[in-house]
Amino acid sequence: MTMPLAQDSAGRSAPVIAPAIGPVVTPAAGPAAPRRQASSRDRDRFVGFAFAAADLLIETDAQGNILFSAGARCRLTKGEVGGLVGTNLMEVVAPGDRKYVHVLFDRIREKARIKPSRVLFQAFDGQQFPALLGGCRLDSCPGSLFLTVLLTAPQRHGAGAAAAAQGELLDQTGFAGILEERILAAREKGLDQGLTLLLVEGLQAMVEAMPEGAAAEVREGIDAYLRGISADGDSAGQLTGDRYGIVHTTDIDGNEVQGHIAQIIEAAGGALPGGIRSWTLDMADDRLDAADAARALVYTVQAFASAQGGEFTISSLEDGANRLMAGAVERIGQLRATIDNRDFIVVYQPIVDIGTGAVHHLEALTRVDGMKSPADFITFAEDVGLIYDFDLLLTRTVLDTLQEFRKEPKLPDVAINLSAKTLMSPIFLKQFQSVVAPYGDLAAKLLIEVTETVVVTDIAKLNEVLQKLREGGFRICLDDVGAGSTSFQSLYGIQADYAKIDGSFVRGAVGNPRDMAMLRSMVDVCRQLGLDLIGEQVEETVHADLLTGLGVSLAQGFLFSRPSRDFAYFAKDWSKVRSGGKVLLKG
Repeated sequence: MTMPLAQDSAGRSAPVIAPAIGPVVTPAAGPAAPRRQASSRDRDRFVGFAFAAADLLIETDAQGNILFSAGARCRLTKGEVGGLVGTNLMEVVAPGDRKYVHVLFDRIREKARIKPSRVLFQAFDGQQFPALLGGCRLDSCPGSLFLTVLLTAPQRHGAGAAAAAQGELLDQTGFAGILEERILAAREKGLDQGLTLLLVEGLQAMVEAMPEGAAAEVREGIDAYLRGISADGDSAGQLTGDRYGIVHTTDIDGNEVQGHIAQIIEAAGGALPGGIRSWTLDMADDRLDAADAARALVYTVQAFASAQGGEFTISSLEDGANRLMAGAVERIGQLRATIDNRDFIVVYQPIVDIGTGAVHHLEALTRVDGMKSPADFITFAEDVGLIYDFDLLLTRTVLDTLQEFRKEPKLPDVAINLSAKTLMSPIFLKQFQSVVAPYGDLAAKLLIEVTETVVVTDIAKLNEVLQKLREGGFRICLDDVGAGSTSFQSLYGIQADYAKIDGSFVRGAVGNPRDMAMLRSMVDVCRQLGLDLIGEQVEETVHADLLTGLGVSLAQGFLFSRPSRDFAYFAKDWSKVRSGGKVLLKG
């Protein structure tokens, strides 16, 4: 069946070409009638191919004036789709995406063909909706662009979806999310894509000094251009005021990107005080599996966004982002091996009743060969998203140890450190329960010590998770209160059982009235909130005496015991008391 075609503004039949299938095939020579039949059949075949992948076919001139349209109305017009002929495509594109579509047109003219990209269209009733716009040009039809519109655009969620809906670049969080999604999809489908990091030095200061109209022209121009070259039109992000990230097809060249950005700034009358630099990273690196490769790329992007000084402003690009990327790949490989092979040890340090010397409970601490410090190990695991795996493994390891010594009459309780990032994971509670369930009543021996090496933005959500754990019989301890990210906001927002006072406050209060006032205030607040207090890093008798004077009964530190691998010692006899002013715990 021959599909009816609309006519162009001159009343002639317009050629319909499917952008994704290449140039028109010229029929073989022969009699006029067979040639016309072959031409008609070729035309219908191309139309069929095009409609199989799109809802609407459009031909425009170089200015976007619609010469031909066929297919579904796509809510762009009340009447037949042929009624679009004679209008300009920009009239049905959402205002915020018009500069962006101009960029797509430029790319069609420049590259001959673009893959479908997300565009926000405007329906005849004013409602906006997303669709995928693809296109090509043909040497046989100079001056024309052939476009496809596919109504079903892939759904996005979260911050990335909000930015895409507004025709804006993603922020750092949204870009990290879509970068991870892109590399997983690229590995699964065999797509060839690249990641470019862009530094436009001094952009923020320049824009702030420009007249409002010129400043908007620069911002909108850069946003539109970067969206235009990004994969699917929604894979570009502004990481900071002058730093960007773009996931794109491999035909994008860093020098080309720099040149376009410079033209946008120059056209608006701007003068950039710094330079424009770009780094293109390999998304196809197969040294890691897809998930860990994505983590390495996200880590590199985050480091790029937060780097100070000359880390990414040096002249040799290979010593910048690519060096950091290589380091991230190596460290993630080591971290993954540590987790998969359980290549770490657990040591235990007691929390002691200062008055009696009796052990209240133990804290499980990890030690990993090759890591500068346990804090570095945990921080890096959090940064690359592997802390979740490690925390669950630590939980299982401690429970295995408790299982081994369960018949001992003095089996101690043990605190395990769980990252706030782990606790905030949407699947944490289910996974945690699946880990502890096989151990039965032994799970009640665990205390959960919440570590906040990063700022928690949703205290209420974290508290909700912790209360569910408390309902399940687990006691909660807040670590390092008063230092790092464990703020008074956390104290007020989280219901817990214990709070650890950071050791720097304890040591500082010995000879500094100001630190003493801070410590006293902290103790008063925690007491009013019903928290039992633990003083950390108690190394001298004077520290223990100070805590006792403030009414803090529990302490942890070298004065009592150094961390030890010998869990059996604590399991067999953990109630040692002071003798002659000294503590008889294992050192």
